[in-house]
Amino acid sequence: MTKIKTMMTKVMLGAMTLTTLLATSAGASAATVTTPATPVVQTTVQLKSRPNTELQITKIHLKPVTTKKISSQVQTAVDASALNLDQKHSDDQLK
Repeated sequence: MTKIKTMMTKVMLGAMTLTTLLATSAGASAATVTTPATPVVQTTVQLKSRPNTELQITKIHLKPVTTKKISSQVQTAVDASALNLDQKHSDDQLK
């Protein structure tokens, strides 16, 4: 009985795979539309043999920062944002 069940499962899976493949190929062939060829456009770009460039070197000096300092700056920004929202809310209530 299990052999028949296994065989029927394989047959059903094969049939579903075949149906999917046929549907996909039919949809793909229906989706392709022949379009007229577009004309070929040729462009040329001329560059100077020696471009006029300048090289500027900039040094960036970073100071060591602790996580406590970063946390304090983030908290200050959050507090300022909250204060700004509170003021806007109060202004809207007064209007």
